[in-house]
Amino acid sequence: MLRQLLPDSAACGSLLLVPNLDSRIGPPTIRLELSPMRQAAATLLLLCAACAGQVPAPIPDSEVPQRKEILRNRRVTVSLLELAPGEATPMHQHDRDMLAVFVTGGRTRDTMLGHKSAEDKMAVGEARFRNAGYAHAIKNEGAGPFRVVIVEFADPQGEMEQVGTASHYCNPGSAAACVDEKSLFCTARVCVVDVRIAPGAVTTKHSHATDHMLVAVSDYELTDQVEGKGTVVRSRKSGEVEYIPAGITHRQTNTGQAPARFIVILWR
Repeated sequence: MLRQLLPDSAACGSLLLVPNLDSRIGPPTIRLELSPMRQAAATLLLLCAACAGQVPAPIPDSEVPQRKEILRNRRVTVSLLELAPGEATPMHQHDRDMLAVFVTGGRTRDTMLGHKSAEDKMAVGEARFRNAGYAHAIKNEGAGPFRVVIVEFADPQGEMEQVGTASHYCNPGSAAACVDEKSLFCTARVCVVDVRIAPGAVTTKHSHATDHMLVAVSDYELTDQVEGKGTVVRSRKSGEVEYIPAGITHRQTNTGQAPARFIVILWR
C-alpha cells in the first residue's frame, strides 16, 4: 500500500522519498533525502539569497575614485569630484563636516544609505554645508559633466546659520564695473560669501584678520594690491582654490575679460 503511494525515484530526479517502517519509533513516516550534488546546490542558493539581502559597507569618502585631492592643510582637505553624464560614485561615508561648491551646477540622483534615491538640482556656484555622519552615492543625470569642489573641515563646525545679507557697489562713474557680495551662511567657525566682480571693477580696501580661501566658480584673473607687498596676480580656473593666510590688507581688480565669480570661506 505504501509503495503504491511513493513516486518512482526516477520521476523525482535525485530527490529520494525514503519510507521509515520501523514501528519501534512510531507510525510510518516519509523522509526526503537530497543527493550530494543537490545538497551543494541548495546550500549555494541559500548563501546567494543571504548575500543579496546585504548592502555593501560604504567606502571612506577619500577612496571615491572620481575624486582628486587639490589641497590639504591643518584646516581643510579639498577635493574636486568630476562625473561624466550617467556616471555614479560608489556608496561612501562622510565622517567630517563639509562644504560643497557646485562649480558647474547640474542634475543628480542622490541615494542616502538606507533610503530611496531622490533627484537633486543645483545651480552654478551653489554652496551647501552639511554636518558629518552620513553615507550616500550620487549619479550625474545631466547632459554634461558634473563638477563639485568638496571642502572637508578638520574641526567640527557646529550648526549652520543662514545670513543672507548682500552688498552692491560700482566704480565711480560706472554702472557696469560693479562688485556684488552675498553672505550665504555661517557656522561656529567659518562664514561663506558669494563674490562676483565685473570686468574692470575694483573692490573696497579691506583686511583679513583670519585665514580665508577662494573657490573659483568661474575662471578669473585678479590683480591684487596687497598692502606692504605690492601687486599680486591671482589667476585661477573654475574648480581651483587658493588659500590665503591671515594678516592681509588688499584691494582687488578684475583685470580679466569676463566676470569673476568665487566662493570665499572666511575663518572666524
